[in-house]
Amino acid sequence: MTLFQATVLGIVQGLTEFLPVSSSGHLVLTNYFLGWGSGLKLWVDIATNTGTLLAVLIYLRRDVAMALGGFVAGLGSAEARRRSGWRTALLVLVGSVPTAIIGLGLKGVFDSLNAPFPVALALAVTGVILWFAPKSGPKHDVAHVTFLDAFLGGIAQGLAVIPGISRSGITIATFLGRGADAELAPRLSFLMYLVVSLGVTVLGVKDIQAADIALGPVLAMFVASFVTGYLALMVLFAVLRRGRFRAFAPYLWAISLVTLIHLALR
Repeated sequence: MTLFQATVLGIVQGLTEFLPVSSSGHLVLTNYFLGWGSGLKLWVDIATNTGTLLAVLIYLRRDVAMALGGFVAGLGSAEARRRSGWRTALLVLVGSVPTAIIGLGLKGVFDSLNAPFPVALALAVTGVILWFAPKSGPKHDVAHVTFLDAFLGGIAQGLAVIPGISRSGITIATFLGRGADAELAPRLSFLMYLVVSLGVTVLGVKDIQAADIALGPVLAMFVASFVTGYLALMVLFAVLRRGRFRAFAPYLWAISLVTLIHLALR
């Protein structure tokens, strides 16, 4: 893989990981339309995933510190367990359980969908999800978010293993549908993403160590995905505040249609 290819994939990953348009789907289509191969190496996914992980950690640093601090304090203090940091941490953990079960249990099945045609169909489905998602809800803080809300969000996140189903799109839409407001929904979504992303990075370290790859492309993907990922987070929160979440749906339908037409004409 050249430095140029690595940078392009990093940019694609960074922009589409947080914007509700499916990073996995866009990486598949990028490789397809540019003729770079039919599959993605695991270390490519890990390198770009690590960049977006860092972007979330920095962008939501106050939320992360509150959740981690609240969880640690809550382990030894009943008073701390009445604070929002403890509840946030528990909600994230509850949401991560179904994600792990679905992601690990059915990953092999979903990997078979890692091709342009099923990706195009899944992108269209993501567009429908975004179009019908509520703009906001009455729940402004985690005190009003139930563990059922978190569990359903985790199920939605697990289904995003399907290439073309946007992880951020389906989880944010789920939390909005469960009554979270336009600020709280993405924060819960991305806090849950941190757990999954950290797991992918940790589990994949041995694959990167065993792979015969140049350091340059890996660093290029990491930097590109971090920078564009951080910018994408800023854009997404601004879009949600304006109640324009569904604005991404026409784009998804368009790229789905273009892909299907291209496949039919080959």
